[in-house]
Amino acid sequence: MKDSRLSRRRLLGRALGVAALPALASLVAACGSPTPAAPAAKTDAKPAESKPAETRPAAPAAAAPAAPAKAGGAELVYLNQSRGQLKAMEALAERYQQQTGTKVTIDSPGPTDYPQKLQAAANAGNMPDAYYAIGAADMAPYYKAGWALNLKPELDKGWNKNFASGLLDFVEFKDGNPAGIPPGIYSAAWEAVTYGTLYNPALLEKAGLDPKKAPETTTELLDMAKALKAKNIGPIVVPNTNIQWFTESLASNWLKDEEIDAARGGKGSYKADAWKNALQYFVDLRDADVIFNKTLNQPTPELEKSFFNVQEIGLFWTGVFSIPVQVTTAPDFTAYSAFPLPKMPNGTTAPRTYGGTGKNGVVNAKGPKVDESLKYVKWLTEKEQEVTFMEMVPLVPTNPAALDPAKISPQLATFAGLIDKVYKVTTPMKGPIVEAFMKGVQGMLLKEKTVDQVLDDLDKAQKE
Repeated sequence: MKDSRLSRRRLLGRALGVAALPALASLVAACGSPTPAAPAAKTDAKPAESKPAETRPAAPAAAAPAAPAKAGGAELVYLNQSRGQLKAMEALAERYQQQTGTKVTIDSPGPTDYPQKLQAAANAGNMPDAYYAIGAADMAPYYKAGWALNLKPELDKGWNKNFASGLLDFVEFKDGNPAGIPPGIYSAAWEAVTYGTLYNPALLEKAGLDPKKAPETTTELLDMAKALKAKNIGPIVVPNTNIQWFTESLASNWLKDEEIDAARGGKGSYKADAWKNALQYFVDLRDADVIFNKTLNQPTPELEKSFFNVQEIGLFWTGVFSIPVQVTTAPDFTAYSAFPLPKMPNGTTAPRTYGGTGKNGVVNAKGPKVDESLKYVKWLTEKEQEVTFMEMVPLVPTNPAALDPAKISPQLATFAGLIDKVYKVTTPMKGPIVEAFMKGVQGMLLKEKTVDQVLDDLDKAQKE
């Protein structure tokens, strides 16, 4: 599926949809990839030129004081895709030079130009020493061409302690993986991503609701939206690029992880009752007239502005990556909070949510400074650096040691607490399926399609 509005969230979806994910640990005990999946690239394709995911600027924060600078060290270049993490990356680069004597240049072409610059570097044979992995479909050509070091041997030596249980499985490619990538782990993430429902307590109170009482079922969530609508408040919204992930999260009330995976891979039917039940919830929202933008045709950035800046939406289902947007664009609006998507009343399994890993580092295996680059990427995943990321961006760190309950914000803590409630898949969602979800749901909201017709479309998309 081609989409000129391809965002951080969609590219994140590519990354999260490919790798296996075993059970994740709880937030306190062992806590710690932006956006709907795009079509998987052919394994023999050239590096993709699709637009990268865009991250908003992060709020500045002072990095921890570093030791006196050490003289005489290597010089490294990290190719950075994220605008939102640029200030944190630059502060950490300064700290790294002070601690090790190695100068790190953070090259930030911007999210739009990032894929083209990475491809041009590969074509010219002058790849950076370390860089960011967008998504498996985009990165497969680089991995197969040997531009990325397999980090698994080093992780198995003890580096894996810097990651919460199960998080590395998001990025591990097993033998026989759909992308045809040699088995291994090629990126080390310092960011964990989950999805939940942001809400505006003041608007809930205006609607006569208790902002301290989260809904326990999707029926209660619908009732909350109805109460907001009755007071002419924007009730609930899901970005258009999140439609398939919202549907999968609802379907998880009946499906095991392997069944969601089977549907993505064409080995399980989208005509199963679980999918019908999930899509019916969109119809319920439509019939109650509680969808803020009617047909879910707005992308995440527009809705972030409506929620944080205009403050006209009561309920907003999004990812943790929306929090830095508030920090940057609406720093005075800190009264919002979040809760998980609640269970469906007749569900037979514990509901889960969409999520995975985010920003990361890849080591250029063909570069002249492999050892130095590996040391730098490992350093970025250590506690002190992850605390800086958490405070400056902010984000949910992948290193459990960095998650200090006394330092993490209440909003961030809600998303961090969902890390062990992410459903686990091994197959990326193909472009035709993404398109069938998005167009199908929007068609239902316009009363142009029925649930059964959308299920038929999904069944056909599996075979494309």
